[in-house]
Amino acid sequence: MRGLLLSLFISVGVLTSTLQAQPPQKGQAQEKAPAPCFVSGRVVSALDGSPLKSSRVVLVQENTHSHPKVFGATTDSDGHFEIKNITPGRYESIASHTGYVDRKYQAKGNEEGAVLALQPGQEVTDALFRLLRAGVIAGHIIDENGEPMAKVTVSALRKPTAEEKEKEGPRASHKEELITSSAAVTDDRGEYRVFGLEPGDYYVKASESNELMFLNRSSETEWIVQRALGNEYASLYYPGAVAFDQAQAVAVRAGEEIQADFNMRHVASVEVAGKVIAADGRSVSHAYVHLNLAGVEEDTSGDFSTTTDNKGEFSLRNVPPGSYVVAASEYEDEKIWRAHQKIEVGERKIDSLILALGRGNSISGRVIFAGAASPSADRVFLTLMPVGDVGDDDEGGWARVKKDGTFEMLDVSDGSYALHANMREPGWYAKSARYGAEDVLEKGLQLEKGSNGGTLEIVFSSAVAQLDGSVTEHDKPAVAAQVRVRPEPETAYNRERARSASTDQNGHFSISNLAPGKYQVTGKIPADAGVPAATSDPLTVTLNEKEHQSVQLSLEEPKGP
Repeated sequence: MRGLLLSLFISVGVLTSTLQAQPPQKGQAQEKAPAPCFVSGRVVSALDGSPLKSSRVVLVQENTHSHPKVFGATTDSDGHFEIKNITPGRYESIASHTGYVDRKYQAKGNEEGAVLALQPGQEVTDALFRLLRAGVIAGHIIDENGEPMAKVTVSALRKPTAEEKEKEGPRASHKEELITSSAAVTDDRGEYRVFGLEPGDYYVKASESNELMFLNRSSETEWIVQRALGNEYASLYYPGAVAFDQAQAVAVRAGEEIQADFNMRHVASVEVAGKVIAADGRSVSHAYVHLNLAGVEEDTSGDFSTTTDNKGEFSLRNVPPGSYVVAASEYEDEKIWRAHQKIEVGERKIDSLILALGRGNSISGRVIFAGAASPSADRVFLTLMPVGDVGDDDEGGWARVKKDGTFEMLDVSDGSYALHANMREPGWYAKSARYGAEDVLEKGLQLEKGSNGGTLEIVFSSAVAQLDGSVTEHDKPAVAAQVRVRPEPETAYNRERARSASTDQNGHFSISNLAPGKYQVTGKIPADAGVPAATSDPLTVTLNEKEHQSVQLSLEEPKGP
């Protein structure tokens, strides 16, 4: 959602002027539009309460898969804003200001914040956003001769928070996960500045990643040279480690600027080369080949990537020692063939790798709709996520369903998988999924080399359920509480049905498009500024098809010893 909101900031002025209701056609009955709403308030510094002029405040319609209504305003010299003519509904709201961390309405120690629920004609005049000064990591990058290095990408990486892990639920991957918070590129003085950071611990990585050369507007010749010769310097984690397990985290406090300098150096590196072939042995040209560190899952592009030539051959140069996964993929007509291999890079060149595409399992199937008028099947996207003790080279599978409801997944490795069946419009859920005689939604998809369980048949139903309710703390509405709804029991195979929501300014929440079944419902407000977290006792509910239930949750702070 963060990326969506950031993109919406840029175009909010256009959107607010184009999202007005279209006038009825001549001869049509004119329905009376609901009375518009009004929201006003202030944006101030969390440190001293001083007003923040020229802050941007936006409202983004909640639970809308496409074309959400967006309204926005800019604060005046007193930090005051007014947003008029808002369509009634539920909105996520966020304030932003250069040099500060974006803040959602009534956010408490997390990014979620409260939903702003607006009834027809309602006026909210006391919306207050307290923005925290953002942190900065800056530094200087030089080579062995003390010369500044330009166009080096520097990324600030962090581990997921406890809240993010809790929201994600059981994970399939055993890799150390890192999330990119922000990044920057050194200038001609070798200087960089990564800004807009929330307080926390970060791993800083410097890399000659050719993936960002387009953003740097490098010349085509420069890009070709780096693609052909590879990176001249090894990527480093601060304070100078080649391997992530030797990196040191940098602690960043609110408004603080941390200095993190790098002395880039040549390290013993080798060429990793080989060939990509199809299942029938033919050479595959223009296949994408990339090399990633084993055991570390970064939310960034890899430092080593290329494409095969007309003979199916590839070469990745200047690869430092370490454990890697080399992967190749070929896309054609929304189908994908892949190959993976774990390698150990030492002091000697690796030049005889053979990556054979399409040697895994092929799964064909169809999607069926039951209930209301069937939508177009090509709005369904299917993903197989590896579960359990998977290898670093196991990426699962995916397919986009055709309009006739059929699909095919190619080159899926042996293993255990959870099926994620996503529908790009509300009002539908995956009711069942069977592969032969196996219930995939309950037991997952189990694949073995040469096995054939038949067709994977997935049934979508429009008989969705809804859960809403209220959350209180000390007998008062709990604003910005996070409500989690998880299958009971929750497994790695059914966690796709988990949902979450934030309470609004009245302590209310609403979660729609739930699959019927048994769930555990909990509420929580994370710890914030020395105030301990408050949680509710878990509540078990059973939802039937098309059922609408309401629940009440009460938050309590943990009792002392």
